[in-house]
Amino acid sequence: MNHQSEVTLPADAPDFVLTRIFAAPRPLVYKCWMEPSHLARWWGPKPFTCPVCEVEPRVGGKFHLVMRGPDGADYPMRGIFREIVPNVRIVKEDDVSEHSEEWHDMVDPDRKGQGRRKIEMLTTVTFDDHGQGTKVTIGTRFPSIGLRDNFARIGMKEGWNSSLEKLEELLDAIKVSPNELLLSRLIAAPREIVFKAFSDPKGIAVWWGPNGFTTTTHEMDFREGGVWRYTMHGPDGTDYPNYVRYTEIVTPESIRYDHGSNAQHPDMFKAVITLADEGGKTRVTLRMIIADAEHRDEMVAFGAVEGGWQTLARLDAYLGKQTN
Repeated sequence: MNHQSEVTLPADAPDFVLTRIFAAPRPLVYKCWMEPSHLARWWGPKPFTCPVCEVEPRVGGKFHLVMRGPDGADYPMRGIFREIVPNVRIVKEDDVSEHSEEWHDMVDPDRKGQGRRKIEMLTTVTFDDHGQGTKVTIGTRFPSIGLRDNFARIGMKEGWNSSLEKLEELLDAIKVSPNELLLSRLIAAPREIVFKAFSDPKGIAVWWGPNGFTTTTHEMDFREGGVWRYTMHGPDGTDYPNYVRYTEIVTPESIRYDHGSNAQHPDMFKAVITLADEGGKTRVTLRMIIADAEHRDEMVAFGAVEGGWQTLARLDAYLGKQTN
């Protein structure tokens, strides 16, 4: 994690070039660029989302992406793939002409009454082996150095950096195995207190689940062979029934359980939560073992990775309030 991007703005060419190293194999990094269920998870800076992600992965194929800002504003991008060499190179034309008039005023102030005119941009993304990881180079050629500099001035580097941090987090979660998710966070609380939080229904009602969710526990028998039945309530009012059967509990080191939707469907995935002391703080690692890679990808598309990160962040914030 925490690899930094390097950006180059050549003085003699209208190019924006960014390189970044990812500690993940090249085919997986490439997949995250071309598989819509993965691309939508990281496209756009934090805290933007990508509610529209349509990709036709072939030469001449079209793509349509929409970044949505926290204020609800949309930033659409359309384009065409001009070259695709799997795991090696993607060349595409990018069209951001559907962005707002205000945005065009910032990046293209010389359009002189032409409205939201198309800015010709050709982007080449290359994937190269770099030790055990992958070096990604993103190069965008603009019609002029002036337009390139305007894009840089309004935050192109910062936007890419933030987006690629999200990609790095996604890769860290899915690279361990085709049918697993792995999430980790250092919690600023002692291990015994963190462990106890997983057996406290009152506290779980506050921190368990992604941002905006609440949890109602119907039954919790926190012991090996015991059951935890609960409902997660989404911010849109949707209820999600959950069923956990604890298979192993080692105080205060680890919790293992089978996770499903109800007693008739108890094994959607297996989970292992480990807690390691790091100088008075606690490294919490959540490992989810899914039946197959296809189901794992469905969970990624549903938002399991972001949901896991947000849950651990909420735990950290909750315990911070309890211990201060």
